[in-house]
Amino acid sequence: MRKLHNNASSSTLHVATSLNIDHKGKNMPGKKSNNKNFIEYSRISTFALCSIVIVLVFLPSSFGETDSPDFRDVNLWNYNVEVRANYDNFWTASNPSRYILLDNPIIRYYANNTDEIQIDYKPDRTDYWQNPDYTLEIMQGDCEDASLVMVSIHRAKGHDAIAVGGELYFDDGTVIRDMWYEYINNGTRQVKFVTPVVNMHHFTFRPMFMFNDRMSIRDYDTNWMTK
Repeated sequence: MRKLHNNASSSTLHVATSLNIDHKGKNMPGKKSNNKNFIEYSRISTFALCSIVIVLVFLPSSFGETDSPDFRDVNLWNYNVEVRANYDNFWTASNPSRYILLDNPIIRYYANNTDEIQIDYKPDRTDYWQNPDYTLEIMQGDCEDASLVMVSIHRAKGHDAIAVGGELYFDDGTVIRDMWYEYINNGTRQVKFVTPVVNMHHFTFRPMFMFNDRMSIRDYDTNWMTK
């Protein structure tokens, strides 16, 4: 997550955790949509969130791994931290699709077993993507790290899912660059935000790019699931 500017006094932001949209791209009851790139979402309650808590309630697969994941050979990947995508200088790894690890045994362990994953939010000093298996080893990271983990897990389960990068706009004038993820569940498009922020009830967001293991980074398209 990267804060671009804030026209108001110092404050902490609060981002909602999810938004349900049907397969045709329409918001479910109670939600509003301006157009395919700007989506408005209002949150009823405000709470302080100190870490990203992602609860996975998955039925175990009879073919899934049952032992604890083996992290002995997991290391943080190295790459050129100066690489930036052509999206208003939004920083990305040079090959984002490489970071969706659906065939990784650690990812498949979490995809095939019922577990609670708590990834403590820790922003980077330098915007640096962690490979998902490394994030699961240290259980900490920022918005893109948690999103890459969740897209990997959903793809390992056979779900349509993408990582999304864009901007969040708050009523006090604050704008932040963020990454979140989307997936299809029973024909409904789920939009999931993982960035912990506090004391803001309302925001709009603008998706800019998307990718997964089969889709190279490209402009965001509301109908991505039909591509």
